[in-house]
Amino acid sequence: MKKYIFLLSVVLSFLGCEKEMMDYEGKDGIYFSVQEVPPSQYGNPEIWAHVDTTLIPFSLLLENDSTVRLKVRVMGKVVNYDRYFTLSVVDTSTTATEGEDYAPLEKQYVIPSGERDGFVEFTGFRQEKMLDSTYYVTLQLVENEYFSLPMDIWRPLEYEDYTKENQNAIRHVVGLTDEVFQPKAWTLNYFGPYSKKKMKLLCEMFGLQMADFDNVRDMDMERQRTYAQGLDRYLQEMEAKGETVYEDYLDKDGNPVKMAVGPLI
Repeated sequence: MKKYIFLLSVVLSFLGCEKEMMDYEGKDGIYFSVQEVPPSQYGNPEIWAHVDTTLIPFSLLLENDSTVRLKVRVMGKVVNYDRYFTLSVVDTSTTATEGEDYAPLEKQYVIPSGERDGFVEFTGFRQEKMLDSTYYVTLQLVENEYFSLPMDIWRPLEYEDYTKENQNAIRHVVGLTDEVFQPKAWTLNYFGPYSKKKMKLLCEMFGLQMADFDNVRDMDMERQRTYAQGLDRYLQEMEAKGETVYEDYLDKDGNPVKMAVGPLI
């Protein structure tokens, strides 16, 4: 009996040591923990895919400015007082202009008392030059008296999250664009000719994002056909009411072009 008690105490002691070894030690750290919300918005947010780039697509927005929230997470203890972190802009990896293309950064950002997450609110401004190109801002976390930067690379864990590749955890890139481009998952026989206006209408009708049309695996042929059929019904209903929907461009003779879907719906 004494032998079993001794063995049990050894095992418990080992487990206790193992837990101590697994706990994070040293100065608390921070890293970017920006995740891609799936189109369904369902599931556990903790396993949504991490991304190192956030795009502000003005071509899909009515407003001339847009704000995104970039999450920064603590690696270490949660404490009962506010802590602060700062950012810098990596000039060598930035093509956007502060004050013109995006709002200046705050002097510091807060991790509130009792929380492990803080947020950077980044505001971009639509510019005419963005019709032809995407402009980038590379943000980098800065070590200070509150936080170190112990994790420079985010390595996805199998079965733990949907991140597909290693990513820089102390940098995050924001892209600003007003370009109109045809996404990968756009079948002409279903949707018809691509246009900025048609894309916006599809997104508004079905609660989609342009990024959904860039994923050919999720936006498969059957799903595209279903959305095209819904759009076709809407266009016919509007025309029956005398409110025909026209494209945002004219034909070669200068006449309005009626919006239409493809022939195989």
